[in-house]
Amino acid sequence: MAARQTNKRPAGRKTTTRKKTSKSKSAGGGIFLGIGLIAVLIALISFSIMSITGSKEKEEPKTVTVIPAQKKAEAAKKEQKEQKEQKQQAAKTVPVPKKEPVKKEEPKKEKEQETVSNENITDLIRLVLYDHEISRSSVKERKSKTSSGRDITYFDITCDENMQHGINSAISSILRKHGYKVESAQNKVVGISKKDEFNIVLKAPKKEVVKKEEPQKEVVKKQEKKEPVKEKPQVAEAVKYPPLPPYSKKQVKFAILLDDGGNSAELAKEYAEIKYPVAVAVLPHLEHSSLTAQIAKKAGKTVFLHFPMAPKSYPNTDPGRGAVLPNMPELLIAGVVKENFESLGVSVDGFNNHMGSAITEDAHKMAQVLSASKTYTNRFVDSRTTAQTKAYEECRKAGYKCGENRMFLDNDNSVEAILAKIYEAAEKARDDGSIIAIGHIRPNTLAALKIALPQLEKLNYHLVDIKTLIN
Repeated sequence: MAARQTNKRPAGRKTTTRKKTSKSKSAGGGIFLGIGLIAVLIALISFSIMSITGSKEKEEPKTVTVIPAQKKAEAAKKEQKEQKEQKQQAAKTVPVPKKEPVKKEEPKKEKEQETVSNENITDLIRLVLYDHEISRSSVKERKSKTSSGRDITYFDITCDENMQHGINSAISSILRKHGYKVESAQNKVVGISKKDEFNIVLKAPKKEVVKKEEPQKEVVKKQEKKEPVKEKPQVAEAVKYPPLPPYSKKQVKFAILLDDGGNSAELAKEYAEIKYPVAVAVLPHLEHSSLTAQIAKKAGKTVFLHFPMAPKSYPNTDPGRGAVLPNMPELLIAGVVKENFESLGVSVDGFNNHMGSAITEDAHKMAQVLSASKTYTNRFVDSRTTAQTKAYEECRKAGYKCGENRMFLDNDNSVEAILAKIYEAAEKARDDGSIIAIGHIRPNTLAALKIALPQLEKLNYHLVDIKTLIN
C-alpha cells in the first residue's frame, strides 16, 4: 500500500499543467487566425485598388484619343474651307488659272508619238497594199523634201477601181491614228504633220488592149478594099505579147479561179461568155453577188464563195461584210458562215479565203470556220495570202477536198503582165503535173484570158475545172 502511494503524483499539479498548455495553444491559434484574416483583407484591398486603377487606365486613352481626333477633323475641315475660299478668290482675280503649263506639255507628247510612229507608217502602208494583193511593180515609191525641210513620201499605186475605196480608207485611217491631218478624195490621200507628209495617188490601169490594137487598125485601113473584116482575128498576133511556152508532148492541166465576183454585173456577163471552164469566187453581201452567182451557174461555171477573213492590216483594212475576225467566238463564226453561204442564193461548189492573212495563220480559227462550213460544201482552196498559212493543213484534218493557190495572175494589172503570168502558170503545171492559179474578175484579166487560153490549148496546155484538181 505504501508503495502505490509513493508512485502517485498530487492531483492538483496535474490539472494546473494541462490548463496552462491548453491556454497557450488557444492563444497561439487565435494570433495566427488574426494574421491570416489581416492578410486576406490586405489582398482584397490591393486587388480592388488594382482593378480600379486598371479600369481608369483603360478608360483614360478612350477619352484622350477621341477628343484630339475630333479636333483634328474639325481643323482639317476648316483648312479645306479656307483653301476653297482662297481658290475662289484667286479664280476671280486671275483670268487664266494654271492652264498654260498643260497646253505646253501636250504638243511635246504628240511630237514624241510622231517621231516613234513615223518610222513604221510606210511599212503599214505597204502591208495594206500586200493585203490587197498589189504587186511591187504596181507601186512607185519615192521621197523628197520641201523648201522648209519637211519630208514628203509619195506613193503612186496602180490598182483596179473596185479596190481604190478600200485602199483609200485603210491608208487614211493609218494616218489619222498617227496624228496626221488627212485630206482624202476618191483617188488621192494626203496626210500632213509638223515634220513630214504623205502623198498617195491611186490610178486605174490603162486599157492596153485598145492601144495595142491601134497599129493593126492602120494595117486594116490599107487593106480595106480587099478583106477588111478578116484581119480582126490577127489583132492578138500583131501585138507584142510575151513569149508563149513551148509545145508540150504530154497533156498539161491547170485551173484558174477568179476572185472578187459580185462587184459588177457587166463583168459577170463578160466572164460567162468565156468558153473555157474558168471558176469564179463570189464575195457575199455585195450589190451584184447573187446575180453574179446565178449568171455563172446558168453558164455552167463552177461557183465558189469568196469568204472574207481579217488580214494582218486589220482594222486599218476592212475585209468587208461577213468577215471572220481574230477575236470572234465560235458561235458567232457559225452564224457568219451561214449568212455568207446562203447570201449567194445558189449551191456553191466550194470556198476560198478573201484576204485572211491573220485568220489563215491561226489554226484554231481556221478549224472553227471549216467545221461550220462543212454543211454547205466539202471543198476548200487556200488562197495563200501569207506564207505562214495553216489553212491547207487544217483543211486536210477536217476531211475536206483541199487545194491551194500557187500563183496570183494579176497583181500587176496590165494585160502584158497578166499574159506573162498565165504562160508561167502553164509551164509550172507542165513541170509539177498541175497547178491552181488565182486571178480577179477585172477587164484586163478577162481580156488576157481570152487571148491566152486558145493559144495554150494549141500547145497542149488545157484549162480544166478546178474541181478536178482538188484532192
